[in-house]
Amino acid sequence: MINNTSKDSEWFDFSQQQTSTNPLIKFLAIILISVYYFMITDLIRMYLLILIVVLYYTLNSFPYQVSKPRYRFLFIFSILIFSVQILTVRQGSFLFHMIPEIAEFGPFFPIYERGAFFGFLLVGRFLGVITVSWVFIDSTNPFDFAQSLTKIKIPYRLAYSLSLALRFTPVLNTEILTIRNAQQTRGLNTSPNTVKGTFNILKFTLYPIISSTLNRIKYITLSMEGRAFGLYADRNPLNEVELQIIDLLKLLILIIVLFLLLSV
Repeated sequence: MINNTSKDSEWFDFSQQQTSTNPLIKFLAIILISVYYFMITDLIRMYLLILIVVLYYTLNSFPYQVSKPRYRFLFIFSILIFSVQILTVRQGSFLFHMIPEIAEFGPFFPIYERGAFFGFLLVGRFLGVITVSWVFIDSTNPFDFAQSLTKIKIPYRLAYSLSLALRFTPVLNTEILTIRNAQQTRGLNTSPNTVKGTFNILKFTLYPIISSTLNRIKYITLSMEGRAFGLYADRNPLNEVELQIIDLLKLLILIIVLFLLLSV
């Protein structure tokens, strides 16, 4: 018989996660902030808001925090986005060559003003959406989110599909770290700071993650079938998630702040 005690404890810990704001209000807030990132073109305001979100995420003790390798991946991917923009967009005034002329060699890769601007703009939008998503995922109980969606007449089958996606995200992050630690204990180089380590991560981590994910999906599917999930059109939740006046006030304040940031 397979011992699933550790897995069950992970699910239980996540289900006990408490939220101070209605999940539906937080979801609407994330959408508004993401839309704001795509509407604004002021880089100073954009990166200032990103810094505030990152500080809020770092200083809060969420059940699942993004690890340093995730920050490193975010940084590398941002550099990639910025590099593609500055090398492909050739509009605006000329700034400099990335490789200057040395003797009779060069110059190569001219950098233009609009290319640099679009590079910072797209990187800011990417970082902005990712960071606010971290806050939502790590501060929201998936069960509460599903029940808040059913409150607005969304079918509970669809609502619980979204909640399972939220439920898997931090657990898979923990699973990846566990697999990498086990591989390092066995002497496998999985350091993302080296080319060989990065290759080993892609080669030896993908299959265990897929296998672990499929096992979890199998257990959840059997559990849902055993409880006749989806048999009835309506489903009564164990705990009601009520929409409070303070939640609406928080959303209103956020809308006012974003409007002021856009207009001032």
